[in-house]
Amino acid sequence: MVIIHDFGIGLQEYELRGKENEFPIIEFCSECKGRGKLYRHGFYMRFGITEKGAISIPICRLKCKHCKTTFSIIPDFLIPHFQHTLHTIVQGVEQRLLKKKAFDRRQLVNFHFKRYVSILKWVHTYFSDLDYALSFSDDQKKEAIKYLKMIQDFGESSFLRRSQGHLKKHFMAL
Repeated sequence: MVIIHDFGIGLQEYELRGKENEFPIIEFCSECKGRGKLYRHGFYMRFGITEKGAISIPICRLKCKHCKTTFSIIPDFLIPHFQHTLHTIVQGVEQRLLKKKAFDRRQLVNFHFKRYVSILKWVHTYFSDLDYALSFSDDQKKEAIKYLKMIQDFGESSFLRRSQGHLKKHFMAL
């Protein structure tokens, strides 16, 4: 299980602090509804890739003493199961959509772009559930630009945290 957490810092600061980051104390298991603090169950290393390169960072693992479910505390600048940072992915999709400039890593950007387009209805549903009055047209590019702008206005990290679990998925999941 993944818990997306706002550490209030960026990738570089998170890397500098390493295992000394202020990890949240979780006192309730979302799986079994058991009360009692989830205990620290070690760390694993994970990449955070930006346009400037890759940084290896520690991810804290927690475990429920009742049901034995493990949880990973993922910083909100990373998308679960993706190595590239949230901002890098959003920026690449934006460049691809608006053709702002020639972008590097064309194949990777195209992968992220196709994934983003495939979840547009999920994003639409998320914002509709927040009482945004929205319609969904057949113009895929127009819709993709509209929702990308909404995500950026909402705040990329805020959107990622708040949309977690919506329709049992996370942003960019199929």
